[in-house]
Amino acid sequence: MSPADMETFDALLAAIVRDPESPQRVPSFYDPIRPSWLRRADPFLVHYAFNAERDEVAFLNLFRRR
Repeated sequence: MSPADMETFDALLAAIVRDPESPQRVPSFYDPIRPSWLRRADPFLVHYAFNAERDEVAFLNLFRRR
């Protein structure tokens, strides 16, 4: 991964942790019982879940555009 990609990736993860309920997220509709969201910063797409009771973010998947 290039240094620019690492910087983008780090910033994306930090932004999700800082504000997991950001309006920039989109619902994944993967599991209605355990809601999860997608957030993108090109070339990355992160799939994550947020537990508000525990104030905890769980990163589920990472996708990278080629």
